[in-house]
Amino acid sequence: MNQTYLRDYISKMDQLLAKEDEMKAIVDSIVEKGFKNLFFCGIGGTLAVMLPYQHMMTKLSSLDVHGENAAVLTSRGNLHLGEGSVVLCLSESGNTKEIVKALAYCKERGAATITFVGTENSPIGKMADYTVINKNKDQYSNDSDYFMLNMFVFYLLSKRGEFGDYDRFIDNMRKMPRCLADVKEQADDKGLDFARTYGREAYHIFTGGGNVWGETFCYAMCVLEEMQWVRTKSVHVCDFFHGTLELVDDNTHVVLIKGEDESRADAERVQRFAEKHTKKLTVYDSKDYELPGIDEDFRWIFSPLVITAALGRISPHMEETTGHDLNFRRYYKVVDY
Repeated sequence: MNQTYLRDYISKMDQLLAKEDEMKAIVDSIVEKGFKNLFFCGIGGTLAVMLPYQHMMTKLSSLDVHGENAAVLTSRGNLHLGEGSVVLCLSESGNTKEIVKALAYCKERGAATITFVGTENSPIGKMADYTVINKNKDQYSNDSDYFMLNMFVFYLLSKRGEFGDYDRFIDNMRKMPRCLADVKEQADDKGLDFARTYGREAYHIFTGGGNVWGETFCYAMCVLEEMQWVRTKSVHVCDFFHGTLELVDDNTHVVLIKGEDESRADAERVQRFAEKHTKKLTVYDSKDYELPGIDEDFRWIFSPLVITAALGRISPHMEETTGHDLNFRRYYKVVDY
């Protein structure tokens, strides 16, 4: 494992955590002004990485929370959206067409808008009421998005009186860059084995649930499909036994993603089935990775971070195995569509 990469990774995440005061100021502002609901609005991977937070807030908060595909929102609408709504959008490029359109749509209806973007002076950044620049994206995983969302969501919950441990939580967060560097190092051999064993597999079923479902869906779609042109099916563990199970035989590669929240029992049900009916089962379980110094009661919250760090170690080895550069696209942002 490249130690320079790991040192750079830790430095990037530490820099990101330094944005805590900036994030808290945004939350303080929207709480002071008052708001009635929160929309996580994205498309593709940007929506996928926000799904864990819709899931966790639904569990922890009485706030009305929505997860919206940007294109669906602008075509269908949502009667809950309007004055008093807060809309959070993510975009690495800062010019995602669907997000630009959705932001304009939300602003026209009186919603307050927040964006986390990876580019300065971008159209999306300029449109929003509040913008945070995130230039610390890891090249293989979604760690930085989860760091940003953790700071925003759990401080917001604390301001609402629904999360009483924010100070202890952020102290734990400050330990996570080093913990996740260890996760990446521990997962590297498994990623290499995955790529060598299944790198040229014709088809994969990815399944997960709870707050790791978004990352499960994101890795299958945004990495294996978009970056490697590998055919995958993403299915929630709670839907697995309502159709997808019939696709499983001895030769079907099932990739099960397990977190540490209430979805674990459903994931273990899928695992018991897959162990009986296929010879090709890969399990990524956040519980397999030690997180030194992290309080046990926060591990379930950090599961998406652990999973993205571990899955991210498949990507460079897939690139080597397939000979397909992770940055090469034939259609995405290449042709008109």
